[in-house]
Amino acid sequence: MSSQRSHPRGGRPRPGRLTALLAGALATALTGVTAACGSDSGSGSGGKDRTLVIAGWGGSFTAANKEAFYDQFEKDTGIKVTVATPGGGFAAKVAAQRSGNNVEWDLLEAPGGDTAKLVLDGNLEKFPQSLVGEITPLVADGAIRPGPSEAYYLDHGGTVNLIGCNTKLIKKCPTNPREFFDVAGFPGTRGITANNPIFTSLFALEGDGVDAEQLFPVDVNRAMNALKKIKPHVPVWSTSPAQMQQAVVDGEVGIMQAPNTVLASAMKQVPTLKLYWDGGLLFDEGWCVTKGAKHKDAAFEFIKWYAQHRENQARFTEKIYSGTAGRDMAKYLSPDVLKNLPINKPGVTLVDGKAGAKQQQELGKALREILVG
Repeated sequence: MSSQRSHPRGGRPRPGRLTALLAGALATALTGVTAACGSDSGSGSGGKDRTLVIAGWGGSFTAANKEAFYDQFEKDTGIKVTVATPGGGFAAKVAAQRSGNNVEWDLLEAPGGDTAKLVLDGNLEKFPQSLVGEITPLVADGAIRPGPSEAYYLDHGGTVNLIGCNTKLIKKCPTNPREFFDVAGFPGTRGITANNPIFTSLFALEGDGVDAEQLFPVDVNRAMNALKKIKPHVPVWSTSPAQMQQAVVDGEVGIMQAPNTVLASAMKQVPTLKLYWDGGLLFDEGWCVTKGAKHKDAAFEFIKWYAQHRENQARFTEKIYSGTAGRDMAKYLSPDVLKNLPINKPGVTLVDGKAGAKQQQELGKALREILVG
């Protein structure tokens, strides 16, 4: 694990707008499309076309990456960076691109719970061993995933899905998933992330009383039944980080389940927003290169550049309170920033990405039926 990530467990759609928007977005984002083998004949970036296309989450996360990394990388290398913001569902969307023999993205921006699924489906390029050798001294032990001999992604953007509550709007805030799902004891409008079926399903199981150490294999029926019960009290099922943040800032919901990066950004505009880490879920994520990427050489060049620039990583973390891969990052960060990172927080659990990937397609189908049904 990186120096900024650990699992200390043990210690705008407005109401009713679940229509074609969700149906269309979720059909792609949540259906675990099985990838057929597309063409892997990427041209690389070694020729005249010095370009890098990055698929990102959008919102504050992508904005922080652009400010800390993309703009400077473009200046340093002359490689033009273009950012697409699909907002999630990376595994299914990459699989669809490869199946259609039309790979649009080169580098994926920390795709959350999708990283293990991408590896499982064979939809990522393996890091060249020369790159692994160059970055190993620069990054934290365990930051190259799944390992140095099978390197498919580099740790970045360590985030925890947790609960944010606007104390100006909510008199009694839920402090954990069970209380979040107790709408009688903790009344108030709620928002739930819907751009990744694993996030949503595991949160629902915790809300139904399942211990974090017993989440896998996922009891699909139990998770979906919990979501059905709470659905009438959830006006916002967000499909992108930007939508999550806006729902909080606008006061569309008083209680939001979302990544800590989204909620930390919202706190700048909503100072009465309070975060509750108990029951939070930390997902394995990082920079990875799409199988068959047209500019995979540029993507690997970016990963090397990123590892070499720990000062830039520190600026990213200070902006969004999210972890990076750098070795000894505590030396580059202030004590105030360190205390607000998702490390050493009681009640936070690292999710088993491989286990989640095996059930992603089933969970996506079940969740989509609830949301658009």
